[in-house]
This record gives sequence, C-alpha cells and structure tokens, in this order.
Amino acid sequence: MLMLIVTMSLPAANAHEAHRKDLSDAEIAEMKQAAETGHDGGIEVPAAGGNGSSATDGVMSTDSHNEMMDEHLEGLAFSPTDFLGRLHPALVHFPIALFLVAALAELLLFARPASGLEPTIKFLVYTGAAGGVAAAILGWLAGGIRMSDRSETLGLHRWTGTSIAVAGVVAAILVHRAKSDRSLLRIVIAGIAAALLFQGYWGAEMSMGPNHMGM
Repeated sequence: MLMLIVTMSLPAANAHEAHRKDLSDAEIAEMKQAAETGHDGGIEVPAAGGNGSSATDGVMSTDSHNEMMDEHLEGLAFSPTDFLGRLHPALVHFPIALFLVAALAELLLFARPASGLEPTIKFLVYTGAAGGVAAAILGWLAGGIRMSDRSETLGLHRWTGTSIAVAGVVAAILVHRAKSDRSLLRIVIAGIAAALLFQGYWGAEMSMGPNHMGM
C-alpha cells in the first residue's frame, strides 16, 4: 500500500517541480518522456558505479546528472513555501466536493422549495468558499507566484482556480443575504460547478501528462 501511494505521488511531484520552474507544456512533455526512457538524448556517460559496467547498467547524460545534483542540493534545505505548495493537491478536493454538493442541493431546493435545505446549502457554500481561498493560495505557491506562465495548461488552471475562489466568496456573501429570491446565488453556484469540471481536467493534465484521458 505504501509503495502504491509513493508511486502515485511521483507524477504530481514531477509536475510540481516543472511548473515552479515555469517550463512550457512541450518542455514538460519532453522531460516526462526523458524520465520514462532513462535519458534525455544528451552525451551519454556511464552511470555511477561504472568500472566497465555493461549497457544494461544504465546511462545518464552529463546535463541530466548535473541537473539531478542541483535538485538534490536544493532539496536538502527545507522551504516552507515549497512545502505549503505541495499541500495544494490534497486540499483542493474539499472545496470541489463542497461546491458540487451545494449545486446539487440548490437544484433539489429549486425542485422542492419546502425541502428545508437552506441551512445545509449555507454551510456547504461557507466551507467551500473558505477551502477555495486556501486552495487558491496554496496553488499559487505550488505553481510559482507570477502573472503569466509559459505553460498554457498551468495558466488556465491558475486563473480558473483564482476565479473560482473569488466566485466562492461572492457566493458566500449571496447565501448570507439570500431571502426569497435566490436567482443570482444559483447562477453563481452553477457557474462554479461548471468551472470546476474544467479546472479538474486541467489539474489532471498537469499531474498526469497531456491527453491523460486518452481521447
């Protein structure tokens, strides 16, 4: 079980580093392919522990070796910003679930006004908004704080996530003030639910690679 968890976390960890370094989508795809094949097409030298070892022992380019050493040295120092950014994938699932359930509850309330779901919806929107703001902040730390990205996927994910967080705060204000007319609140919640579908897709594209659904 532990090995399964570690294995599943590797793509997300690699994506985290790539997007913090502001690599383009093409560069990220090339890096992923290099990691899968074990080399990056550079000058090949014997891997560590050579002593005339055969080709089956593996080869590594000088550029890859130097890059791995740099990353190892960087990893020796604890970075609170980097640590918090790595919490983004874990935290982001909570506001997603809360807002989607809030949208479903609002739909049920629309169909059956006497169902008494108003307090439930208020709780879901409040907690979803708080979680959305926290997830957006950690997302900025994970992807690097900058206004534009070389990766188109990261750019879409960053600004859609930021917009969802802002819309979540707006929804929290509206649900607090909602009386008999909930039209605007329903529009905002429906917009958040729709945006979350695209946001989840782009997040998976970053962590699992382009065309992760094989379509």
